[in-house]
Amino acid sequence: MIWTILLGALAGWGAAAAEDRLRPIIEQNLPGMPPTPVEMRAIALSLCLLGAALVAYFTGGGGALSLTLGAVLGVLAPRLTAKVKAARAPDYDS
Repeated sequence: MIWTILLGALAGWGAAAAEDRLRPIIEQNLPGMPPTPVEMRAIALSLCLLGAALVAYFTGGGGALSLTLGAVLGVLAPRLTAKVKAARAPDYDS
């Protein structure tokens, strides 16, 4: 179960990097129909989750719930770390 949560977290975290790499491929194969930023995020996250699900399946890992929980944590990780850093160093000038 921990393995699957980690796989999901990596998929969620890696979706932002995959988005930049997937955009040229999708735009090349669908000329005249560029995807919106929300669509790109959804496509990138879906493909990363598919890859993580395949790895979990072939390694005998846990189920869909732990994979999804890990993905949510992976997507929210940059925002959560920024919030923690902001709380540690408050802005006294404002």
